[in-house]
Amino acid sequence: MSAASAERRQSTGRGRVAGRRLLAVALFCALAVLASGTVAAADTEAPEFGNATKGNATTIHVTVYDNGTLDTGSIAAADFVTTRGTVENISVADIDAGENRTGARVSLYLAERLNANNVTVGIRSAGGIADTAGNKLRDGTVTVSGMDTVTPRYRSFEIRRVNASTVEIRAAVNEPLDGLSVSIGGPVTDRLNRSDFTESVGDAVVYTARYTFPEEGAYPILWLNATDRYGNTVKLSRLRSFRYDGSAPNVTLEGPTNATVGETLNFTARNSTDEQGIDRYRWRIDGGTLLPGPSIQVAFATPGAHEVAVEATDPFGNAATAARTVTVTRDGDASGLNVSQPNATTASTTVVGTGFAQRITAPNDSLVTTANASLDRVTVTLPANETVPLTVRARNRTPFSFLTVTGDAGLATFAVDHGGVPVDRATFTFTVPRPALNGASPSAVTLYRDDDGWSALDTAVVSRNETRVVYQASSPGLSRFAVGVGDGADARPTETATETPVPTRTPVENETATATESEAESAESGGDAQAASESQSTGTPDIEVTNVTAEPDSLAVGDSVVLTVEVTNDGTATGDYLVGVFLNDSTLATREVTVPAGETRTTEFSRELDDSGPLEVGTTRVANVTGGGGFSLPSLGAPSGLPNPLSLWPSGIVGTILGAVVGLVVVVYGILKALAIYLGY
Repeated sequence: MSAASAERRQSTGRGRVAGRRLLAVALFCALAVLASGTVAAADTEAPEFGNATKGNATTIHVTVYDNGTLDTGSIAAADFVTTRGTVENISVADIDAGENRTGARVSLYLAERLNANNVTVGIRSAGGIADTAGNKLRDGTVTVSGMDTVTPRYRSFEIRRVNASTVEIRAAVNEPLDGLSVSIGGPVTDRLNRSDFTESVGDAVVYTARYTFPEEGAYPILWLNATDRYGNTVKLSRLRSFRYDGSAPNVTLEGPTNATVGETLNFTARNSTDEQGIDRYRWRIDGGTLLPGPSIQVAFATPGAHEVAVEATDPFGNAATAARTVTVTRDGDASGLNVSQPNATTASTTVVGTGFAQRITAPNDSLVTTANASLDRVTVTLPANETVPLTVRARNRTPFSFLTVTGDAGLATFAVDHGGVPVDRATFTFTVPRPALNGASPSAVTLYRDDDGWSALDTAVVSRNETRVVYQASSPGLSRFAVGVGDGADARPTETATETPVPTRTPVENETATATESEAESAESGGDAQAASESQSTGTPDIEVTNVTAEPDSLAVGDSVVLTVEVTNDGTATGDYLVGVFLNDSTLATREVTVPAGETRTTEFSRELDDSGPLEVGTTRVANVTGGGGFSLPSLGAPSGLPNPLSLWPSGIVGTILGAVVGLVVVVYGILKALAIYLGY
């Protein structure tokens, strides 16, 4: 073999070895590529939720899986949102997810126990849970059950009496219940459960049951416990009590069974008894009038049989009634007398005394009537065989002194003239329309007698209805009487509070009314009284002085002045207004003026002025009266029949000028005298 062939053969061998090496490397690379083809492919699938389970009352376990490698470092508490509760913190632990998968268990720690059984866990839209390829968990939810571990919350427990033996039990909580237990003790024991109650859902969940006790006695009612729908139970121990008292009071009615017409009778049920006490009394007179209180006073206006009944009720609603019949007879009835009524406010008759009570009534109606009160009848006891002329007059107002002495608002005045014949006793029955009370209680009305001063008489309600109240009052004699209303009455119901003088001013007698006033009083005392009554009982007067003029307008001591006063009523009812004229805080004159609603009345006063100072009508300053304190000139001794020359001067001017001159002379004389002493004269 040649050297060249050997060299070629050696070179070929080295080439084959190198080729085999290259082929092996290529084959290894190809196998490596084939073996790792799946991993090397791009990862595009995001992690996903697995499930959720309860850990304890405040822990929820949630699983998260990924088909590649889960980045557990990307999991944070802020990634999770729950339908109930707040996630305060988390912990993460790897779990075996199976072939080609990774997983983690995330424990969510809640801020508090939950009052909800099912809780859904979701991922926030901005959550950061991802795998190592950057795929984020963006949606999906899981739900866990059994998270409610909060007991029901108490709202209320009430017992309401239905009747003497039955109650309504009301128990309220914040959520629906599966269990409810109420224990009843006492003479008979029992227990109520959830099936005994009806459910009502609103702001609270209310359970209601009615229970009737089989025997009388005291029963404790105890709400033991409540269990919600998920088995959470709370012990409540709320106690209420109930007394089953089916016994009515034992009513004792005491009072007369015989009486005469107009006689005041006293009835009482104070001695009635009941184990639990008596809560209320209600009296019925002849089946109609209702009066409260344990005792009453009544007087019957007609003879015959009258029934008085009283019902007593204990605190548990048990009631019993007692009644009696009162036989009422006439005692010297004088109803057959010839009573003359020239107008609504005047009535007169002649009575022959019998020594017994005699009733004076009109044939068809009240004796006298005003807008605010009517005198229905008078029962008097007169000396036997004594002939007595009786005249009754009424006025729709009271004297000025009445308000200042009694403090009551005056409704009407009744004056009875009996010729000075001694009267042993008198009973007045009078009626007050409801509107005249002006909101005051019927018991606030009192009849007063003027016998050298106003004194209150014993006054009682006889009957009442929606339109009127009838009263009766007893008096030891006859004179002038006034119906007053107190207890908070602000003003006379048909009169406006007037600009009256202060108490230090002493009123004088009223002057004679002008023609306009006389016409108003005539209408009041005559046939127009009913119309006045209707007008005044449906409204309220609003009266004030609207204009005052003085003639002359410049006044001095000794002058005569004529005051013209206009009084206007802007109200809705006729009323009386007291016009007062005052000079230097002393009363010159007063007069009551009746002013219909919506009208103006004018009255005049003529007075000689004997003092200086402010001249006022009510609180309105009219003028200032000058003079009265200056220098007085001696009489010039003018011949009889000739005028005093100084009287030609305007009144007061001479005294004023001469007073000033004398004052000046005195001052000059003092100065000169002091100078003379100083110079030694």
